Amino acid sequence: MAPDALIASRMNQGPGGVHVPKMREGWFVRGGERVSQAMQDSQGVPKGIKAVLMERGLWPSGGVRLDCNDSCPERSTSCCARKIMASQPDFQAQKSSIAEVIESAGHTVEFYPKFHCECNFIERVWGEAKKVARDQCDYSFKSLEERVPKILKGISLAHIRRYQRKAWRYMHAYSLKLPGRVAEWAVKKYKSHRRVQGSLDDPMEEMEKEKERD
Repeated sequence: MAPDALIASRMNQGPGGVHVPKMREGWFVRGGERVSQAMQDSQGVPKGIKAVLMERGLWPSGGVRLDCNDSCPERSTSCCARKIMASQPDFQAQKSSIAEVIESAGHTVEFYPKFHCECNFIERVWGEAKKVARDQCDYSFKSLEERVPKILKGISLAHIRRYQRKAWRYMHAYSLKLPGRVAEWAVKKYKSHRRVQGSLDDPMEEMEKEKERD
């Protein structure tokens, strides 16, 4: 996140603090209208969570602890001050630094699912580059610095497109809700196409028939 992003974990309950950053302007909705809110007081001191929530009319009348403890209900958004603050729409809307930079340049950010490198063809490009580097490099850092950029540039457009088609086949297999092992089989089976053929039942049935033939 950016240094001035609205992050509840960076705030104290009271004003100021040694490591508390000056955050960008926040906002909340009151009476159907969006209201801007400064996150520093008139002296430039960062407001605490209590002051921010009081201005929004959200501070509980009986007070509330700053952080959760073991007695807090699971997935609660109102058991402690930080969770109340973090659940506010302006805090929820915060994006990563890289997303903000890319979008400010007029582009769209689309992140791939976590833990699914098979959906990201760049991983396969990088894998090919690492293989070539292992074959050519003498494993000194100086050699890696010199060779890696050249190796990455040397991967052919045909290979990149092939990796992209394979990633699309995985995405289509998952969109059909194919189980992992069936998706893996279908992607290999339909290598000449961008899409996995048929419905959910077709690849599963065909895979079983192929096993029987083998």
